[in-house]
Amino acid sequence: MFNLGVLAHVDAGKTSLTERLLFECGAIRHIGSVDEDTTQTDSNAIERARGITVRAAVACFRDKDLQFNLVDTPGHADFVAEVERGLMAVDTVILVPSAPEGVQPQIGALYRVIERLRLPVVVLVNKLDCVGAAGPEVLDELSGKPGLLPLAMGVPVDPRTPEAGFAPAELSGADIRRRWAERLAENDEKLLEQLVADRCPGRAELRAQTNAGLLQPVVFGSSITGAGMDGLLHDADQAAQRLRSAEDHITITVQPDTHGHASPQAMAA
Repeated sequence: MFNLGVLAHVDAGKTSLTERLLFECGAIRHIGSVDEDTTQTDSNAIERARGITVRAAVACFRDKDLQFNLVDTPGHADFVAEVERGLMAVDTVILVPSAPEGVQPQIGALYRVIERLRLPVVVLVNKLDCVGAAGPEVLDELSGKPGLLPLAMGVPVDPRTPEAGFAPAELSGADIRRRWAERLAENDEKLLEQLVADRCPGRAELRAQTNAGLLQPVVFGSSITGAGMDGLLHDADQAAQRLRSAEDHITITVQPDTHGHASPQAMAA
């Protein structure tokens, strides 16, 4: 079992991403819409009326032999306490900036919470298909945030079009391996020595630094069209290998709130 939190600023497409992941993994047959009030996690009257997430909510799906508990958290700055409550139950975070809007101040505030809890992060730059969507520019903005060391896992394809997609990097390419090695070496002097000796680190080092919260893999995509979801799920699966030891792992129990809606409760297994 793996507890995965989804964090974003308002209107970055976080709840739509939750719907997409549930659909891609076969947990639901139809993708709900925030505009049509048909999503799995925005269930109370205020959320449906305003089109925003107010309380952290849990949805479950399976990918391969692993069960994911997906914790959808509020994106509005007024509900940061609810975000922190939800994060107490998660193993890894998907952080979702919007490609058209760039890295909003709320992303920096959310990352400070993530950093304090020492959680690994995978980044999805969402809405790649929308008008005004940026690619490398968002990566540069992420690099400018304290504590973040993003590493693109591939390149965006045809941004700002309905055909927008994501092409994963081939680690067999010398240029890609060296670019990744240079990024990894920023956190490890031994890797820097290997790089000077023309020996490039591989995916094991990437996984280790991700799980330690030292580096954040970045995927580009769209929760509406499904672009980039394979890459996102792959990185989430890789991060799942950091599962805490049995005495430290967090189990989510779903408790109804006073209105009868599901919300996450964390307890030690």
